[in-house]
Amino acid sequence: MPKRGCPFAAAAPLQLKVRVGQKELSRGVCGERYSREIFDPSGAASVACCSCVRAVDGKAVCGQCERALCRRCVRACWGCGAVACALCGLVDCSDIYEKALCPSCAVFEA
Repeated sequence: MPKRGCPFAAAAPLQLKVRVGQKELSRGVCGERYSREIFDPSGAASVACCSCVRAVDGKAVCGQCERALCRRCVRACWGCGAVACALCGLVDCSDIYEKALCPSCAVFEA
């Protein structure tokens, strides 16, 4: 059975990928806050943290994705000590204390 044709044909809008960078974020809903945290007073862009989008104040990077982290978002893995960001790491709340786990150690904990 052949595939059914698109009912919208040429009337359908193109679905293009849109790149959202620091410039676009600074013009969005929280634009004023992002502008203050991301851009220097000199106008040059600084490196932003991958977890909270604040300006990076150190040289910490995630061991998995190698993105920059600020000191508030740095989490050391409980098992191996590797640095993991909030996007790559996993927080285990099953014990009294929270344990941050990198993706490699999280596999063994499950």
